[in-house]
Parts: sequence; C-alpha cells; structure tokens
Amino acid sequence: MTQKRSKSTVTRRRFIIMASALGALPVMPAAALAMDGEMQAVNWTGAALGAEASIQLFHLDPEWARGQLDRCQREISRLENIFSLYKPYSAICRLNAEGYLNNPDIEFLNLLSLAKSFSQQTHGLFDVTVQPLWKLYVDHFSRENADPAGPKPSEIQAVLETVGSSKINLMTGRIEFEKSGMAITLNGVAQGYITDRIAALLKSAGFENVLVSLGENYALGRRPDGSPWRVGILSPEDGKSISSTVNLTNKALATSGGYGSPFSPTSSANHLLNPLTGGYAASNYSTSVISPSATHADMASTVLSLMTAAEGKKLVSRLPLIEEVIYG
Repeated sequence: MTQKRSKSTVTRRRFIIMASALGALPVMPAAALAMDGEMQAVNWTGAALGAEASIQLFHLDPEWARGQLDRCQREISRLENIFSLYKPYSAICRLNAEGYLNNPDIEFLNLLSLAKSFSQQTHGLFDVTVQPLWKLYVDHFSRENADPAGPKPSEIQAVLETVGSSKINLMTGRIEFEKSGMAITLNGVAQGYITDRIAALLKSAGFENVLVSLGENYALGRRPDGSPWRVGILSPEDGKSISSTVNLTNKALATSGGYGSPFSPTSSANHLLNPLTGGYAASNYSTSVISPSATHADMASTVLSLMTAAEGKKLVSRLPLIEEVIYG
C-alpha cells in the first residue's frame, strides 16, 4: 500500500460523482455493425442512487452487449429499490419510517452486516446511522439567517443519542432499531456495492474490457488495445477539470471529501458527518482509495476523510483490501 498527498484544496463531498474515463469512445449507434473480429464500444449513461452513472464496454457483438446493459439496468433498479433514499418505498426508507423491516432482502442484511463490522473496525467513525444527524443539519440550514457554524451543541448531542451501529439488530427475517428516532443512510457503501455487483454480472457474462462508474468506479480488465483504463479525478478547485488520473485494471477507485455537498454556501458544514462528535469533515482535501473491491474502497474513502493522514495510515495498515490511498 502506498500513500500520496498533494496540496490542492477541495470543495466537494463526493469527489467522483462519476469518474471521467479519459479517451473513452462515444456510444455506438444502433445501426453500427461490427467488422469481423473487431471490438465495438457500447456505452450506457444514466443514474444510480442519485448520482450520474455510466458503463463502458467493448464486445464483438454490439446488439448482444446492449442486451447485457439492459440486464445491468434492471439489476441497478432492483438494488435501488433496496438501498435508495430517493425512492420512498425502498426497503431502507420503510426501515427508517417504521424502525423495523420484516423479511429484508439478503443483500440488505449482508450490506448492513458488513457496515456494522467496518464500524467496529473504525471504532465508530464509519457509521450508517448518521441520517438523523444529517437531517438536523438540513433543518438548521433551511432556516433564515442560520448560524453558519451549524446546529447548537446541545441539539447535536441530543441527536447523537440515536447514532450507533450497535443499535441495529440484524436477524434472519427482520432488521430493527433499538431506539426511536434512528435512521440509516448507505451513501458511504451502497454505491460501491452496486458497482461491484454490476462488474461481477458483466464478468460472468464473459466481458473482459469494462469500466463501471456508478458513483464509484471499477475497471474490469483493460481497454481492447491492452492499455489500462484511465480514470480522472476532478479538481477540488472547480469540480470540473481533471486534477489527476489513475490507471486501473481489475481495481476499484472511490473518492470522498468534505467539499461536494455543503449545507450552505456561507458555511463549511458538509454532508460528510462525524458520527462520534457530530461535526463534519474538513473541506480542504479529498481522499481516494484503490482496492480490488469498490465496496471496501467506498467505505474506506468515507472514513479516511474524517481522519488525519497519520490516523488513516494506522487504519489502512489493518485493512488488507486497501492497496493505495491518494490525498488531494
């Protein structure tokens, strides 16, 4: 594992809403026919969990490949119906509304189990139960002349009583919260999970040249010319230009930072919240993580954004799936 740190500043929470694949070919029109033995580019763009999304792949048979992309879209939609806070009847929204969920999907149980385990590994710094804290900040900054420092300490402390993954009970046929007022968000792990799932589907279908960008990124194999996929990291200064690029082959990249989703243009308060203190991440750098697992890269980039570089180095030494950390 290597670590790098640059001096650039950051202004966005989720640095790679959708990574840029430099040099990617445009979508092939439906009428395009592959020449014998020639790989053709077939791309999809859309949204997943509220973020811009794309899948870029190459195959000898574009029509068949488009059918596989349709299959991927159906799987994304199915998983959104479990994990998305943007869908009012999703499993996560029903759990948050009722405080319990009977007969949860196995994916929900597995992902919450993984999140609880990672919360223990990080001594509670990664925690999916921060949703009430997020709502407190949203409500605070929706008021006229809101204090740019954020909610009052007493308000934060009261909400923190509902925060803690240990208060989530997982059973074979039921998920339940121990306290009223609890709610969860999977924004720090679900994008990575769905990215891994789609990459696995395409691999099982025989694809060898794929870049999946669903909020996080996974490069399956290489480009047809043998070169690695080049994924651009957006500049923290303007959120539009590319500040650096990373070569990926059978690896995932996830990036987080306290810069992308400010609660107010007059405040540094942002959506990357600290579940232990009720505060928020510094808004002057980003954290990118490379891993063979987009799920683990997603979780790690989230929690590392709440740590100093020294604290992060100690944590990463205990996380074998984290191969590289890049601070920007």
